[in-house]
Amino acid sequence: MNSLQKTYYFFSNFTDPDERLAAKFFASLSENHTKDDIKDSLDWFVQHNIIALNLWSEYKYRGYKYLNKSKRRELYSNARLIAQDFAEYSAKTNHSFEQVLSEIMTQGVNDARLANYSQQLLYIRNIMSYLSPHRGRYSYRASSTFGALLKDPKKDVLVGDCNQIVTLYIYLYSQKFDVKDLQIKTYPGHVALHFKGVDIEATSGTFANYQEKDQAVLPIEEIVSVNILDVTDEYFKTHDVSAESLLESARIAYILSSERELVKKNLAGAYNNVVVELANASKFDKALKYAKQSENAELLNLAGHNGALSYLQDNDFKKALKFAFYAKDKTKLNHMIYHNQGVYYMGRKDYHKAIKAFSKNNENDAIKDCYASLFAIEQKKLGSIKTDQDIKKKRNVIANMAGYARKSGNTALIKYVDDLKRYL
Repeated sequence: MNSLQKTYYFFSNFTDPDERLAAKFFASLSENHTKDDIKDSLDWFVQHNIIALNLWSEYKYRGYKYLNKSKRRELYSNARLIAQDFAEYSAKTNHSFEQVLSEIMTQGVNDARLANYSQQLLYIRNIMSYLSPHRGRYSYRASSTFGALLKDPKKDVLVGDCNQIVTLYIYLYSQKFDVKDLQIKTYPGHVALHFKGVDIEATSGTFANYQEKDQAVLPIEEIVSVNILDVTDEYFKTHDVSAESLLESARIAYILSSERELVKKNLAGAYNNVVVELANASKFDKALKYAKQSENAELLNLAGHNGALSYLQDNDFKKALKFAFYAKDKTKLNHMIYHNQGVYYMGRKDYHKAIKAFSKNNENDAIKDCYASLFAIEQKKLGSIKTDQDIKKKRNVIANMAGYARKSGNTALIKYVDDLKRYL
């Protein structure tokens, strides 16, 4: 980075350009996107820096307190140390293709395609042996944070669960080959790597041939949704994650994940939480925006009703009417808004606006009172009248008074004007 970039990232929430790209990418997504819409971008990111993609998502969507900016810098540095240590290990490690094929065949797999990917397969075998628990570099722990896996490999044991270690496999593979060679195999509660018909159990560093109920072979980019849907590591303290951030993560999972019922339920819950949180914080414009996106009538009603009442209290009648439109009781709310608007303008002696508001509710008595008040304002313009000529000079004022008196329905005012008009 140049000096200007260093200054920017010193003051920003991001450690580097890759984190910023990850944040912008996630924030740009909505449930209206399809997998095809984002596949190219996501494939590029998984290839370019899956570590940043995964670590940023843990920071943003899990709320781990330890993942501050300084710690994330350290973890990125550790990821590079792992890649360097693996490269050194791989350069000194030799597996024959025939030996690897033999290992695979013991699992009942015999795929002729593997002959076309001998270099990739040998590279994967090196990753497997490098991260094998028997070698002591890696230890399995369920529901682990990604940060526990990103340590200096020459000093500490790398700790992670199945999806985290699969993510590290993908990262190491991306250093030399195209990650689109890879897939993931999932079944309830577990994820493994899959390569050209062969399952790779990353937690044990062994080949496998899973035949599990509800298993599926999925595109490599779906590891992102698997990580987002993973449970929080109980060993690390977390802070509250904003409902907007949780909605963002639910959207990502909804686009990518094959677990349709789960992600649909999560997305609906995320919309409910974000609308309620924003409404409680009196951020009604945002609450209404998300309620519309949810297409949930109850959330639209909540944002509309509460927003209308709040803006009515602030005498912002235009906004109150806008929000009332989305409430189930909009007829009742509109009546209340127009009444309060009329009273408000009447108190400010802006009787024409008051009449306009009262007219929306057909509040005839209030309208007549406004016209009586307008009559009184015109009456003051008469000033001192001593002669017929004085009255004739006020012809226009008297005409206005006559109109207001008639509309007020006040017989005394009408008679008063009629008496004046005899001298015109």
